[in-house]
Order: sequence, then C-alpha cells, then structure tokens
Amino acid sequence: MIKLKLESWSALAPGMDDTDAWMKWFDDIDSKPSENTPIQIKQVPALLRRRFTTLGKIAAKATFNLMESKQGISTIFASRHGDTPLTLSLLKDIGNSEPLSPTSFSLAVHNAVGGLLSIARQDVAPITAIASTENLVLSTLHEAAAQLEVYGKVLCVIYDVPLPDIYQWFSQSLPFPVAVAFIVSHDETLDSAIEFAREPTFDSSFSSEQGLFDFISLLMSYQQEIKLTTSASCWRVRRLER
Repeated sequence: MIKLKLESWSALAPGMDDTDAWMKWFDDIDSKPSENTPIQIKQVPALLRRRFTTLGKIAAKATFNLMESKQGISTIFASRHGDTPLTLSLLKDIGNSEPLSPTSFSLAVHNAVGGLLSIARQDVAPITAIASTENLVLSTLHEAAAQLEVYGKVLCVIYDVPLPDIYQWFSQSLPFPVAVAFIVSHDETLDSAIEFAREPTFDSSFSSEQGLFDFISLLMSYQQEIKLTTSASCWRVRRLER
C-alpha cells in the first residue's frame, strides 16, 4: 500500500475549469463540452505562447492553476500519445517529400511541453516525461511515489488530446482534450491523501482513458474509491480525508 499526501489539484477540459462544471459533466457523460472555448495561458509570453499547440496549452493551463512562476518543484509530465496531430502533420510532410519544419519537429518530442513550461515559468527543477501503453494514471502515481523518495513534493501533470481519425482504429482515444495536475508530498500536516494498493485479482478489460476520468472524479470526491487496471494487475485507489 502506498500513500501520497495530496496538496492541491486542478482538472481542465475545454469549457470545464472548475468542480461544478466537472460535476455537471459526470452527471451526463454522454455530453461533449464545447471545444470552441479558448484555452488562455496569459502567464506565457506572447512570443513563446505561439509554440503551444492544444496539447501544450491544456497542460500549461492546468499547471498554472496550481503553480506560479519560478516555483521550483520536480514535475512529471505524463501523456499516453503525445502531440499526435503535430506528429501526423510531420509524417505527411515526409510522405509528400516536403522539408520538415525544425520548430514543429522540436515541439513533437515527448518532453516538449515540459521544456516549454520550464522556460515560461523560469523553473530549473527536474522534469520527467513519461508515456504508458496501459493505465497512465497508475504509471504517474508510481513515478510520483518513487520521486518522493528524493524530493519533498512532486507536481504531476497528466494530459492528452483526441487522436486523429486515422489512428482511432488502432487505439483508444479521449473524446476531448483533458489535463489534470496535482501536487503530492509526504507532508503529514495535509488532510487529504491518495492511497493505492494492488488487488489480489485483476480484470484484463481496461481503459486508460476511462481511468483518467475516474481519477478526476476521485480527486473531486465524486467517488471515494476507484479501481485502475492494466492487462496484468488491478489497483484500488482511494481518496482519504482526515
């Protein structure tokens, strides 16, 4: 059993930036939020802001909801697929024998969002970028637990955007852009905590995308306990309040 003290959190999707909006969506999960709602990241200088795609903007917004500039904290950036729309555009350029944009290429790497945010926030703290074929939330929680053996607190940012249509035949996809950021520590004065433990049995049917929404519902206390599964294990995750 692993317990992480929960300092703060923020979940974000287009048109959903507070608990009330998320609560309304969880009551009607077949609805789709308006993706026309612009994601504002005014904390980022205008020249640098132009480099942020939708993926970067939603991760940045969730981060800025928790952290101000120049606050040094070890950060985990977790995305299952990364910036697939940008990557696909580069592959199309290659297929058409067109030259690749150096800027686009540099922004398509998996740690690009973390790098841009470190520049925008003038933060020189360590950054880790991870991906996961299966349950990204579990991978992030385990990475955070490992880093808390070294650092006093860790910021986790889990984010993804819908896959382009050409890829949706081959992998699960989020229905809309989503990011969730949360800070965990070993600070025993905090009242909230996330506790997770492996179950003795497991269900091989799993959904990484549904796991992310379940985790958001846990953070907002819509649920007090969830199960996150991979192809080989099942983990019970609980939100604790003192």
